[in-house]
Amino acid sequence: MITPPSAHAFSSQAGRGRLLALALLMLALAGCGRRDLHAVSGTVRFADGSPVTAGRVVLDYGIGSKHGGWGYIKPDGTFTLGSLTQTDGVRAGMVRVAITFAYGLDGDPGSDPASHKVKPLVHPRFENPETSGLSFEIPRQTKWDLVVERP
Repeated sequence: MITPPSAHAFSSQAGRGRLLALALLMLALAGCGRRDLHAVSGTVRFADGSPVTAGRVVLDYGIGSKHGGWGYIKPDGTFTLGSLTQTDGVRAGMVRVAITFAYGLDGDPGSDPASHKVKPLVHPRFENPETSGLSFEIPRQTKWDLVVERP
């Protein structure tokens, strides 16, 4: 059974030194992995300037990479990328980009919702980072303007 140290153990100079070292170690571990994240944001639009209104921007760092990143596309076409949370930033490196889950409803807004069908918003080639033709180098490029084609 492990017993916690008594208050007396930390009253000595050596005890305080160990406590300080432990606190510094915990602070260092809490920050691990977050120092090298970079803020990346931008827009996804069509050639005519109209925004892609839904979907996700997804990063591919290559085969065997343990890194990734993604961000939701907002109705105005803007996005912010994250890796651990939605907006905490992404790791440096060359990335290929895909646009996934970009779907909308086909039909008139005033018509019966049951008559609407789900339709893709972007050309299928953009769903795969190998065929999208979109790539960037982070942190050299942190503000992106992604121009995609309609299906």
